[in-house]
Amino acid sequence: MLVKVVDHKGKERFINAAFVKSLHPKGDDQADIEISGWATKIRVAQPMDQVAEIINAAMPGSLENLLTAENEQTQSDDNAALFAVIG
Repeated sequence: MLVKVVDHKGKERFINAAFVKSLHPKGDDQADIEISGWATKIRVAQPMDQVAEIINAAMPGSLENLLTAENEQTQSDDNAALFAVIG
């Protein structure tokens, strides 16, 4: 789910597509990417629609798998806590 983006200064970055909160257009050929947990936005030299396509392409089916794995881990943690209390 990591997506390579190049900011408007030419610096390469890899971002986790699952943590992208929003995209904001900055003119016709730039966009800001807001990422959960980051204090600042990343400005890229690409139109917002193109950035959205790249991020969406990194996501097919993977978000559902992520949520399923997270749910299984929560259930496992709950079961371990229950056994610790009973045991």
